[in-house]
Amino acid sequence: MHFNIFFAGVIGSILIYMVVGLFAGRRVKDVDDYYVSGRNAPTLLISGTLFASMLSVTGFMGDQGFCYSGNITSLVLINSLCACGYILGPLSFGRYLRRSKCGTMPEYFGQRFNDFRNRRVAGIITIISLTAYLLASITGVGILMEELTGLPYKLCLLLAWVCFTAFTFYSGSKGVIITDTMMFLVFLAATLVAGPYIFNAQGGIGQLLENLMANPAAAQGLLDYHGNVAGAGADSVFGAVMYAVTMGIVWMITVAVSPWQAGRNLMAKSEHVTFRSGAVAAICTIVFLLYLNLQSISVINLNPNMEDPQRVLIWAAFNVMPKLVGTLVLAGIMAAGLSSASTFLSVVGFSATNDLFQVEYKDERQQLRVSRIMMLVVGVISLILAYMGLGGMRIISYFASTIIAASWVVPGIGSVVSKKLSAAGARWAMIAGFLGFIVPRALADAKIAGCDRIFINFLNPFFVGIAFSLLFAVIGSKLHPVTPQEKDFRRQLMILPEEERVAKDYRRDRVYGWAMIVAGAATSLFLLFGWALPYNGLI
Repeated sequence: MHFNIFFAGVIGSILIYMVVGLFAGRRVKDVDDYYVSGRNAPTLLISGTLFASMLSVTGFMGDQGFCYSGNITSLVLINSLCACGYILGPLSFGRYLRRSKCGTMPEYFGQRFNDFRNRRVAGIITIISLTAYLLASITGVGILMEELTGLPYKLCLLLAWVCFTAFTFYSGSKGVIITDTMMFLVFLAATLVAGPYIFNAQGGIGQLLENLMANPAAAQGLLDYHGNVAGAGADSVFGAVMYAVTMGIVWMITVAVSPWQAGRNLMAKSEHVTFRSGAVAAICTIVFLLYLNLQSISVINLNPNMEDPQRVLIWAAFNVMPKLVGTLVLAGIMAAGLSSASTFLSVVGFSATNDLFQVEYKDERQQLRVSRIMMLVVGVISLILAYMGLGGMRIISYFASTIIAASWVVPGIGSVVSKKLSAAGARWAMIAGFLGFIVPRALADAKIAGCDRIFINFLNPFFVGIAFSLLFAVIGSKLHPVTPQEKDFRRQLMILPEEERVAKDYRRDRVYGWAMIVAGAATSLFLLFGWALPYNGLI
């Protein structure tokens, strides 16, 4: 065990999150508080939980290793497309989801199509996929904590689990969005403070491009528009670019319709909050992540040829920054992982309690008690599975967040824009999207009959799943047409609530829109004049 400032910082931050989360639980008075935080969360809390739960440990480790290995340009493109989902999601789906006043997204599908079977199917898909993602998050946090503290891995798993399960079980969404936002602010501050130390250590931000161009250890294609071809798992420049485009579209749809992202709209104080939070999350996805990615490639000039590129920021925290700043960075990386774990646990727990069976509760107090017990049960099961090592198995990638998007994008967007999508069509679309992703992904990973070379780019299993989902949505709706109850529910969703018609709210929305435009233009100019033009010898 390494009892030092790094150890104290990590453990101290965990204790703070637990105390705040448990304190928030004392304010939970009813089911609405527990499931959707009373439907009164402001812009800061919604944008904080959106970005924190999306980033996770992967954003600070896996993605940064991807940059260090030569694919920063790929990631810039992926993030740019992902950011679009934060704008398209609230406009095309999120605001209507909020108008339904449901407690979970599977409940929305049951109410919208007047069929509990739709709710059950959506609940099963949610539980299967996000439980697997929860396992990956717990495992990642456990490995990180083991490295930072020197404690045994199993003890680290337990400490991380106790932290996020305690406040998630007790306080539900009210605690999750508060602690998510705290974690968001921690890793935001940590990254902003750490940047100058890393940039200056390699000669300053103004010398970064020149130093990388002169560095023989830099990965091939690092500064080119296509990035490192081999690093993208491709065998051509076209394949590398198509990989980035495909993954960008995957993430754009994921943040627009998945329960752990779009479901946050159910907690928003108003529809205007959903728009503004999406704008803040989009700006962070573009500007903040670019700033973080630049730090990672700066380390190439300080420590080239790292054996494990995923540790690039951890290495910088230990070796480049002052100890206090390094501690803040490590606490920020830990926070990113804990925020995702708490989000996945809450979503899975809510669905396990409400979306599988039709249960009549005596009153809200009984429902709240059962919800907390179920949340604890789900947490215990996830810990047991993590101890069994399932969080590190390759099959975990089959159930990453994208499977929900493949299953839900057609019935989700269709529930709003289509008058002809019926309950059967939506249900069949979910199942077809789920299986349409799983089967090709399994065949490709097993390299059966050359499927690993077939299911790539626009034949990515994600798009295969969407194609099957769309096909079965049409077939199901033709065979079992829309009922009058379904038509009436959709008609009610189209009505703009009176409280959303205040003119000053729209003027404030436009401020966020202009902020997005300014951030996008500034980022484009920076990349153009600070990178593309000088790299190609045009200035």
